[in-house]
Amino acid sequence: MTQIKQYKFFFLALVITYCFCLIIFNTSLALSKENKEVKIEADQIEMSNDGNKINASGNIKIETQKLNSIADELIYLKDIEVMKAYGNVVIKDDLDNYYFLDNFVSDKNFNDAMGSSIKIRLKDGTRIVGKSFSRKDSNINQIDDAIYTPCLKEGYIISNCPGWKLSANRVIHDSENKAVYYEGATLSVLNIPILYTPFFSHPDPSVKKKSGLLMPTIASDSVLGETLSIPFFYNISSNYDLTFTPTIQTKKDDYYSFDYRHLTKNHKLNINSSISNNESNTGTKNHIFIAGAVKNPFGKFDYKIQTSNNDTYLRKNYINDLTILTSGLNFSKSINNSYLEFNSYIYKHLNNNNNQKWEYIYPNIQYNLDDYTDPIFNLKWDIKNSLLNYKNIDKESSQQISSEIESNKVVISKNTGLKFENTAQNRLLYFNNSGDNFNQLRIFPQISSKISFPLSKNAGTRTETIEPIVMPILAPYNNYNNSQIITNSNIFSLNRETSLSQWESGPRINYGINWLINNESLFINTSIGQSVKFNKNKLPNSHKISNYFISNTLDFGNIGYIKSDITIDRTDLYLKDNNINSSIKINKIKFGFDYDYETSNRIKTSEQISLGAKLSLNKYTDVIASVRKDLLTEKSIGNALGVYYENDCLAINLDYYRDFTAVDDITNSSGFSFTITLKPFGTSKNYGKIKNFGPNL
Repeated sequence: MTQIKQYKFFFLALVITYCFCLIIFNTSLALSKENKEVKIEADQIEMSNDGNKINASGNIKIETQKLNSIADELIYLKDIEVMKAYGNVVIKDDLDNYYFLDNFVSDKNFNDAMGSSIKIRLKDGTRIVGKSFSRKDSNINQIDDAIYTPCLKEGYIISNCPGWKLSANRVIHDSENKAVYYEGATLSVLNIPILYTPFFSHPDPSVKKKSGLLMPTIASDSVLGETLSIPFFYNISSNYDLTFTPTIQTKKDDYYSFDYRHLTKNHKLNINSSISNNESNTGTKNHIFIAGAVKNPFGKFDYKIQTSNNDTYLRKNYINDLTILTSGLNFSKSINNSYLEFNSYIYKHLNNNNNQKWEYIYPNIQYNLDDYTDPIFNLKWDIKNSLLNYKNIDKESSQQISSEIESNKVVISKNTGLKFENTAQNRLLYFNNSGDNFNQLRIFPQISSKISFPLSKNAGTRTETIEPIVMPILAPYNNYNNSQIITNSNIFSLNRETSLSQWESGPRINYGINWLINNESLFINTSIGQSVKFNKNKLPNSHKISNYFISNTLDFGNIGYIKSDITIDRTDLYLKDNNINSSIKINKIKFGFDYDYETSNRIKTSEQISLGAKLSLNKYTDVIASVRKDLLTEKSIGNALGVYYENDCLAINLDYYRDFTAVDDITNSSGFSFTITLKPFGTSKNYGKIKNFGPNL
């Protein structure tokens, strides 16, 4: 019996000792050293007799100052603060990066670590996969037999195929310097190896700007030959940088482009320039464009300079397609109901002969007052004051000082339902012209009323409105107006003249009708109008009655639209002008159509047609085709076909074009442009020598 009691006491002591060493099921343990805790939660935790070693298993959760982790098994050595984790290890560091491993050894702050079968997903979605992993000094990650890609799986166009990836013997990610380094790297695009390099580096995706090579553009042109452009980006500072792009051409002179950007608190500056190497001994060609904006308490101030020493250099090399270069400055400021603007510009017409190249505005000053209430009639007036000094391409100078006042008032008759939009206005102008060699004071008074009678009918979601309009205008005759063409934008205009020194002459009546239908899926708007002028001299050849103008718009919402402007000769009832543009989307195909037709005395003077189509193969890939033809000469102006692919990490552009336009020394050309852009190094579908001869799709 005594011996049995001894066994019982021995058994009880063993159980008590075991309970101190073992805590079973749903336990947690916190170890503190200098207030830096390691928190461990697990289904089962064992602690050694000396309290130095902890074994845990089952749904393990570990939390320290620098990481959060889960694993199947854990050994933690308290004295040297080292943890060893096994099985389905997932680590989240203090930068919200995730690490997935089969096994893992690290200090408690994740400063030094190693593991195997590593998968890293950085905060921005970038992924690195490798055979083994090591970490030093808290910011250097080394992965052996690794693959790097910034492409998100959701954006894969092909299953298990990122847009691009870099495979390397070793990848080192320096999170402090935000750079990724490769040893023995192979670049693959859509899993196709295209480039090998023994050493390569690039900034990690978190970097907004860092010096380095940008993606090249490869092109072939029948006039320029094979072309290669490789931009180099130099990050001078956080607020200014420089991009240098050499462009090598096999048939024409090479040229070198410079793009400088500078941003300060109060100033934004962009400089774009280029220069050719004169390999052909025909003279060095160059251009420089400067654009800036100055933020200041006095108002908005912009300036720009555009110059080139050769009229066709920019267009021949596809740098841009400008035909007029503009240089000047603009200042504007709004205060309450007033507006002040000062601008001065110089225009260079590149397609004109040497005697008609330059046009000057020096200066143009405007000062406007809105909603000024006069003390006599208690009406609100808008006052526009301007001063213009101008020299045209024929070297004729003119000076104009103008003050215009206008008042509008809308009155709706409750008895008849008629709507009256009454306007009174007057422009007082001093005009001087060197060509006519005279000074003159001009006055343009006018009163008008736009009288309409809107008739509306509603049926469910459908609204239909018919609105007859009559617009009598009383104005004196003058000798300072040109023959005006009625268009969709000016059918009910008070003054169809756009020049400051001119005004539409004489009393007249504009009249027409608007028809509007609107429901959930269709919008229709048709306008028919005409203008009648009262003939002062009653001459038989005076065009006192305008041609008929018809405007139609059919808008199908997301499906597309059709717009047309038609002018019909009043006397002989033939079609004078017809402009049609449309866009229709059917499933994944979007069509565009433009048609321009003009006649004079029944003789066709201009007729062009352009077609375009965009096929969306999927979320990331478009095929765009365009063509333009001159139907009068039955000659093609140009056509192009392009494939554009872009997802979250890759853009590929492939264009083929034929351009039959010949201006000065710019001859017909054909060729292709091929661009690959790897994100995050850049992204744009505007890189390369893209051409479009059809509607904008």
